[in-house]
Amino acid sequence: MGQTAPTAFREIAETDFDDMADVLIEMQAHYRARCPTRDSIIDGLKSRPAGSRVLLACENDGIAGFACFSAIYPGPGLTSGFFLKELYVRHDRRRSGLGKRLMAQLAALARHEGHDRIDWTVDADDPGLQEFYEMLGGRALPEKRFFRMAGAKLTELAET
Repeated sequence: MGQTAPTAFREIAETDFDDMADVLIEMQAHYRARCPTRDSIIDGLKSRPAGSRVLLACENDGIAGFACFSAIYPGPGLTSGFFLKELYVRHDRRRSGLGKRLMAQLAALARHEGHDRIDWTVDADDPGLQEFYEMLGGRALPEKRFFRMAGAKLTELAET
């Protein structure tokens, strides 16, 4: 196996969309989730909502991992922060420390932009991922629960 080049962290650019589609297809397979067509994925990347950001970890001219996040306000004490929607490291880069370095870069970016925190959710049935975030210093907040409204229920509420 070839030597891994140093990791470069940067925000996504349109020239990354083809490679990012490959990583997102891999991610969907990892989670055993439905995956849209490659063209739909690229269209989604092109039309991301304002404020939706992607931090890439690039090695050997390819995407080794990413973090999708947005700035949020207000939070505790009426402060701002980041909401981390997705953190993913490609299979061949797992257990290399890349996930920790991605989170460190995200934390540095949050501080640089004047934010006080990063919030995220984690699947209740993924103890390994929970341990990873706890190892970084994150903690589960027992006083919070994650809710989602989607599909027909979202439409139903919108029409009331």
